Amino acid sequence: MKQDIKAVLWDMDGTLADSEALHLSTLVAVLNQHGIEAGDDLHASIFGKTGREVHTYCCERFGIDFDYGPWSMARARHFLSEAPNMQARPGALDVYHAVRATGKRQAIVSNSSRMLLEAGLRALDLQDPQLISISANDVRFGKPDPEPYQRAAWLLRVIPDEAIAVEDSPTGASAAIAAGMRVLAWPEHESVVSTFPKDAQIVRSEHELAEALGVRLTPSL
Repeated sequence: MKQDIKAVLWDMDGTLADSEALHLSTLVAVLNQHGIEAGDDLHASIFGKTGREVHTYCCERFGIDFDYGPWSMARARHFLSEAPNMQARPGALDVYHAVRATGKRQAIVSNSSRMLLEAGLRALDLQDPQLISISANDVRFGKPDPEPYQRAAWLLRVIPDEAIAVEDSPTGASAAIAAGMRVLAWPEHESVVSTFPKDAQIVRSEHELAEALGVRLTPSL
């Protein structure tokens, strides 16, 4: 990690939490209520989007007219019922805690609503009164707009050059780059590597991520 890096900003879903499948299942459940069977390409089409963007996309793609309020509540109920079983992405929390041990500041920057983000933080035992987290409820525009990362940097009292973001999606990586930050792209699948912005540094394991952040992982017993 560069000496001037003072803060690490983490995406939540797919980066710290192995939760993309859960988010997808909430959407499939709501679509099924409308008699719609989504295709295998649905996840790729909504990857990294905000809940409101997903709603707009589905209404246009499937020709449904469903108010966003009831739609989001139906998805949230399903998500919250399953959230306690959420697991961390393998290796992610090891790196997170290794960074924390250095004393560097950290924040969570998510496109999810505050309700869903807090459920994820509880499931991963990351709740901390001092932790700064940004949800879709805290900004006017979600990723790929730079606002979520800009707000996190402001709350952390760092400038963009002093922060580095860890993201699993091109959408999130684009947001952090637009905010003027270095980005470590840690995709779950090799097939999406080519879709990341060229300025993002690709890492392919928790070990490569730790090395890029300048921290050492404690070997598991």
